[in-house]
Amino acid sequence: MFDGTIESFKLFMSSLIASGIVLIGVSFKYILVLIALMIIDTAFGLVKAKKSHKWKSSAARWGFIGKIIELIFVGMLYLLDTTFEITFLEYIGIFYFGACEIASIIENYAKINNNLPDGTTEIAEKIKFSIGTVIIKKLKSIFSNITENNKEDK
Repeated sequence: MFDGTIESFKLFMSSLIASGIVLIGVSFKYILVLIALMIIDTAFGLVKAKKSHKWKSSAARWGFIGKIIELIFVGMLYLLDTTFEITFLEYIGIFYFGACEIASIIENYAKINNNLPDGTTEIAEKIKFSIGTVIIKKLKSIFSNITENNKEDK
């Protein structure tokens, strides 16, 4: 499901926006915007689950872990910025993951209301894919293998 064109576009746009912010000297903490987007996405996800009667605590848990991973990535980019005096890596991470969160909000909204134009959900699904998604899938695989091995041992 990896689409290199979409990933390249997200990274390019994030780099362009981050460069512009650094260039004009804006010093706002955009991390709060990312956290707000995460909260909105979580709320829409909960509403979607309630409406579809498909509440799964495991899906909510993995979604929360994914958001933590995104914040860890932004934190690591901030440390790189600080260490090497670069000043824009943090913003690239924030805007990259912000784009993923906005796409997820659109996707959840579309599933709640079913009144967005055809193809919107598919586009949003491709955009929301991120490095965090890859890590979550890998972690799920590892944990499912561990639990299956524990069941076999009993």
